[in-house]
Amino acid sequence: MEKIFQSKSKAFTIYTLLVVLALFSTAFNSIQAQSREVFSRYNYYMPNNKVELIAVLPEEINKNGWNIDLWFGEKHLDITEAHVDNRLVATLQNASLPQGVSALKYSLTKNKAVIQEGHIKVTLLPAKSNAVQIDRLTGGLIADGLPFFPFGFYCVPVGNLPEKEVVHGMNLIGPYQDNQPEGLAQRKAYMDRCAELGIKVQYAVNSLIGSGHNGAPGLDMPKEEKIALLKSEIGTFKDHPALLSWYINDEPDGQGRPASILEEAYDVIHEVDPYHPVSIVFMMPSRAAEFENTMDIAMTDPYPIPKAPEEVLYNLNGYTDAYQYKKSVWMVPQAFGGQEMWEREPTANELRVMTYMGLISGAKGIQYYIRGEGNINPQAVSAWSECSNMAVEVSQMASFLLSADLAPEAKVSDDRILTKAFKYQGNLLVIAVNKDNKPKSLDIDIENDGVNYKQEAELWFENRSVAYGDNHIHDMIDALSTRVYLIHKGDSEEVAKVSSKNLIVNPSFEEVTSAGQSIGFNKTYTDFAQKDLGATVFTDPRLSVDGMLSLRVISPRDNGGNKIRFLPLVVNKDNSYEVSIWGMAKAQEKMPSFTLSMKLMNEQRSFQLTSEWKKYSFVFTAPVSSTNNLLTLEMKDSGTGWFDLLQMCPTPVINYEITPENIAEVTIEGGEEKGKIRFDIDKEPTAKSSIYKRPITIKKSATVYAAIFDGKKEYAASQLFIPVNRALGKPATLKNPAHAQYPANGANSLTDGVMGSTAFKDGKWLGFSGTDMIATVDLKELTQINKVSGSFLCDPNSGIFLPTKIEVYTSVDGVNFDFVGEQENLAGNVRGEPVVHQLSVEIKDQQVRYVRLKAKAYGRIPEGYLFTGSISWLFADEILIE
Repeated sequence: MEKIFQSKSKAFTIYTLLVVLALFSTAFNSIQAQSREVFSRYNYYMPNNKVELIAVLPEEINKNGWNIDLWFGEKHLDITEAHVDNRLVATLQNASLPQGVSALKYSLTKNKAVIQEGHIKVTLLPAKSNAVQIDRLTGGLIADGLPFFPFGFYCVPVGNLPEKEVVHGMNLIGPYQDNQPEGLAQRKAYMDRCAELGIKVQYAVNSLIGSGHNGAPGLDMPKEEKIALLKSEIGTFKDHPALLSWYINDEPDGQGRPASILEEAYDVIHEVDPYHPVSIVFMMPSRAAEFENTMDIAMTDPYPIPKAPEEVLYNLNGYTDAYQYKKSVWMVPQAFGGQEMWEREPTANELRVMTYMGLISGAKGIQYYIRGEGNINPQAVSAWSECSNMAVEVSQMASFLLSADLAPEAKVSDDRILTKAFKYQGNLLVIAVNKDNKPKSLDIDIENDGVNYKQEAELWFENRSVAYGDNHIHDMIDALSTRVYLIHKGDSEEVAKVSSKNLIVNPSFEEVTSAGQSIGFNKTYTDFAQKDLGATVFTDPRLSVDGMLSLRVISPRDNGGNKIRFLPLVVNKDNSYEVSIWGMAKAQEKMPSFTLSMKLMNEQRSFQLTSEWKKYSFVFTAPVSSTNNLLTLEMKDSGTGWFDLLQMCPTPVINYEITPENIAEVTIEGGEEKGKIRFDIDKEPTAKSSIYKRPITIKKSATVYAAIFDGKKEYAASQLFIPVNRALGKPATLKNPAHAQYPANGANSLTDGVMGSTAFKDGKWLGFSGTDMIATVDLKELTQINKVSGSFLCDPNSGIFLPTKIEVYTSVDGVNFDFVGEQENLAGNVRGEPVVHQLSVEIKDQQVRYVRLKAKAYGRIPEGYLFTGSISWLFADEILIE
């Protein structure tokens, strides 16, 4: 019995060992069996590109221990390896490859064991402007060195569609054309116009490929003549700045055209022009492998309406799966109907969900079929308006849609709602699409990726936000509609680039309430006589200095662009300000210049842009005070420019803080790089005045003057009234409440030491309409005083008048008040720029606790002013007791 047991035990041990070995072998073989995607990131490289080879690793496999080796012939290449998200990236250390096509051998290893081997072709080409590359990792395009998301339409004829649609956010057209020599001048004309407007063209040469399409003329030409004409057409436009890609065929899979004909055309085109991709539209994903060598861009044109819009997903998913890491996949949404087997065209909502389904499914270009002038296609105004809405939305989302960053998974409980998250620069963008024609509650859970995000999800195109707690979004979604949520990463250690003293509203153009349109400015034209209706100003997420967005300005022709007018700025006479902006331009033979102007300040400065970000600045001293100083920006030369981080700050900046002892600590900053800061009290400084080194102590009301001196030359100057007085911080009460429209911080605004500016909307003024201001200040103890002043705003053009007079009363008990003096307004109410004016009453030294100031309202506005006959406003901000 014992031997039998031992025998069984031994057998069990051997069996267990064999099972373990088998499991290990299975696991190892499983790793080997899984085909890893290993590819060259770009379809070709130029000298300014890093050569990257990428291995995409299965998510369930630990990244540790994975390596890649590369050889060029017998030479082992020096590389830098990096694990990024779910991939291993090998970057060539030096220019060790020749121009042309090089075959590299790679070896992918796990813990030094070879898992996969193979060869990769890498193409290096000389530098070239207007080149278009494909990022195989994302499937997106790189045009003019920037990520580019094409969004446009097919059309015939071109007409004036480019200038009509570029202002709606479209950046692509795809004209149908016959490519005959007699029409060459017309084709050149529209290409030149598109280049001026910044629109890219998918240039059709399908009439010259094989049997052509749709009865295009010239099909009876011998093959040799068509190839010669094709080469001539490619040679004519291969260097054109408007060219994006070569469009060579419509639905060859569904119309019986053999792949071999298209492969031949593909080779001919790339022999003449290796810098631009070739595109074809397909309709049968099951035949994707057959046509893999015919193009670089695979477009698909599912036209489901009047059936369910979601039927577009079959084609899209088929092509994105078949061509991932190989091609760029685009979608051709249906924008027509009422013809052939399509009884109607899509509604605006159907167009929206089809387009957004394309984005979620990985489409890296949108080209609607078809756009005709005069609402020929689509016929509904609402339908094409919705396409325009989405054009600016997609442009604003482009950096997310083309990002290579691995985003966390987004899950929603309702399987009739599609969701997907995108990640860029640490921020999240979450898209949701409701496939049903009924509104729903929406709950989205985002996988925790270890990043600290802000507790708010901004609906980027709806000017509202919802809470984002525990990686969860709760909202509702309309019928056949979309939602787009922007979730910013949490606090970072980045130094704030916007000065706290900046006067510009939305200086980095990050606040966007309508897609593509930053708040804080309006547009007109540089020259109405020379205006170009195709000039555009849009936000652009691809380039920025601060935040995610910059302002892109395209001026098609000299003096034909837009003038951008920022919101009015408050400036004070004799104070200096520094204006600065970051800018750059698309490289061109003559780089464009731009101008910053302020008519009221007699300032106009021009700067020439470069192809790299650069800060441009100047300092001016205000010759007059103004609340309506308009700063304008215009790019008078033709070209494309980007602008960011616009600031206008007082220089030097004088700040103060009031201590509990009613002493002001004054600091002066800014401009030290220009020279030395000198200051004085109640008088302007000279080159011999004290140099500012440490905070200044002010114990009674005074005006601090500061100036920057470069030797004996004054560079900039500022001044600030410091309201140190006995009323600071003391409680105040009002007999008549301030108007609800101008409440400031209540009665205590009169004693908080914060002076109002000449802008009545700055939130620091108490406004009264139809009533006198009667304010009482409690000094908390018997205090000797000799002067009481009230600070008021005079702005008759806004209906704000100085009081006719002030009366001052004092009391020791807060019950019985004695009249101690009055002061009439002798300055009048002069129309023009607003001013802050003080009315004061001198008092013979008194010991009092309570001070009451009564400001008599002006009443009805007389003849000679605006708003004649209406009740004037009385604006007060500070009571000073000395």
